[in-house]
Amino acid sequence: MKRNLSSGMYLFFLLAGFLITGHTTVSTHKKTLSKSDHTVKNRCEASRINWNWDSVAQVITLHINGRQAKGLVGSDVVLLDQEKIVLSRPIRFERSTILVPADFKEKVIDRYRSKTIEPVPTVGYKKVREILIDAGHGGKDPGALSKRGVKEKNVVLDIAIRVKNTLQQHGFKVKMTRQSDVFLTLQERTKLASYGKTDLFVSIHANANPSRAVQGLEVYFAPDLSEEDKREDPRQENLKLMIKGLDMKKTDSTLEKILADMLYTQKQNQSSALARQLLMGVSSYAKVKNRGVKEARFFVLRNTLIPAVLIETGYLTNTKEERLLTTKAYRQKLAHGIAHSILNYTGF
Repeated sequence: MKRNLSSGMYLFFLLAGFLITGHTTVSTHKKTLSKSDHTVKNRCEASRINWNWDSVAQVITLHINGRQAKGLVGSDVVLLDQEKIVLSRPIRFERSTILVPADFKEKVIDRYRSKTIEPVPTVGYKKVREILIDAGHGGKDPGALSKRGVKEKNVVLDIAIRVKNTLQQHGFKVKMTRQSDVFLTLQERTKLASYGKTDLFVSIHANANPSRAVQGLEVYFAPDLSEEDKREDPRQENLKLMIKGLDMKKTDSTLEKILADMLYTQKQNQSSALARQLLMGVSSYAKVKNRGVKEARFFVLRNTLIPAVLIETGYLTNTKEERLLTTKAYRQKLAHGIAHSILNYTGF
C-alpha cells in the first residue's frame, strides 16, 4: 500500500512532502482546480525567470543569477538553494499544466530574485508532526555502566518515555524505537525512521568516560558525508524504503539521486539547528554542564535520511551525574528540556 508522505519530513523527499506535518501525497488523482492556483509558466514568464520541467522526476527547476529552486509535483515544499520553503498548497499537475498556489510568487519567486534572503515567518519547521524517539541500547546491550552498576539502557528508556508523553500532550504523533527492555540493531532503528511519515529522529543516551571527572551534556549530528558514506549499504536500503512509498509512475535512478540529494541537504541544515536548540534548552532547564554541539559519524546519524540528532544526557561514570540520573525528578527535568527544545524548534 502506498503511504502519504510528510512534507515536514521530506522535500526533499516529497520534494519528492518531508518533515518535518501537513501531509502531502504525490498522486495522479484528479483534483478540483482552485482559483488560487496559478500556472508556473505564467508566474515565471511574468518575472522573467527561466525554468524547466522534468516529466520523469516530476520536478520543476527555476534558474536565475546562479541560484536554483526545485519543487516536486505533489509536495508543498520548495528547496531554494539550501533553504526549505513550505507553500500553502502542494504543487499540482493537471491537464498538462503545472499549477502552483498563490503564495508561490511571494515565498519563492520574490525571495528567489532578491539579493538578500530575509527570514519569512512561514518558512521553518512548523510542519513537523511525527517524531521518532530512540532510547539507546536495550536487551543484551546495557550501554554504559556506572560504578554502582546503573545501566544506561534503563536510564534512557525512562527519559525517552517521558519525552514521548510530553510531546503527545502537545499534539505531536510520537513513535519509539523501543518501549521496553528489548534489543534492536542499529539498522533496525534507522529503518524505523524510513517508514511512515516520520519528520525527526532523536536518539537519547547516557555517556561514560575513563575519567570520573568528566561530566555534562553533549548533542551530536552527522558531519558532511563523503560520497562513500552516502553509498553505504544501510543508507541505500533506507532510501529504497522511502522511495517505495512514492505513488509515482516512474522511479528510476535519476529520481532516486534527486531525492537523495534533497534529503541530504534538508537533513544537514535541520539536524545542526535542532542540535543547537537541544543543547541550549536542556542545559538551561536541567542546569547541566554544556559540553557543546559536536559532529560524529554515529551509525544512527549517518544512515537516517531525516533530520537526526543524538543527545548524551550525562556521564554515568561521574559520581554526581550518576546520582542525578538515577532520580525520577532529574530524568523528568531532562525529558522536559528535550521535549520543549523540540517544541521550540518546530515553532510550536
